[in-house]
Amino acid sequence: MIHVPKAGLCLSAFLVVTDPDSRILVGLPRRHKAWPEQGGLPLRHAGELEKEGEYLLPATHLMMEESPDAAALRIARRWVGYPEAKPSFVMVQSHLRPSSLWKGQTIYRQGSNHWDICFVYTMCEERLPSEIKPWWKEMKFVSPSEFTRLALGRGHRDILEEGGFLNRKRLMPK
Repeated sequence: MIHVPKAGLCLSAFLVVTDPDSRILVGLPRRHKAWPEQGGLPLRHAGELEKEGEYLLPATHLMMEESPDAAALRIARRWVGYPEAKPSFVMVQSHLRPSSLWKGQTIYRQGSNHWDICFVYTMCEERLPSEIKPWWKEMKFVSPSEFTRLALGRGHRDILEEGGFLNRKRLMPK
């Protein structure tokens, strides 16, 4: 790659799980050792999100040499807990962000940017996973209108807004 931003590049898969009422699944992270490798989030950040009550969409970075489709399947089946899941690809989103977006902290010089390439998938489920994984404090379905009051972690609201998931006119997966 040529011209990678000084603050790096992330390749991530996001899973927008809806129920038959078009509510969207979110989870409240719990500080757990699985976050850095499996969830693509530093442990201290997972702890901060838990403490501040900030929810996340099911998502993670792609593992080395992992395809976006394989990452979406891993998120749905192992990270969230839908063993028979079959997520469907919807879109790619690209977001250029200031490196200091995480609570004003950065290890890069001021003015550096970070580039997120996000592969977005959807699926519909009748109910919450039968077992909440230990890295989630809580999982719940939230109606699109409730997202105006819900605290969401870095960039997750962008995924929903840019993808039209908060607009009831968008066709949700069935």
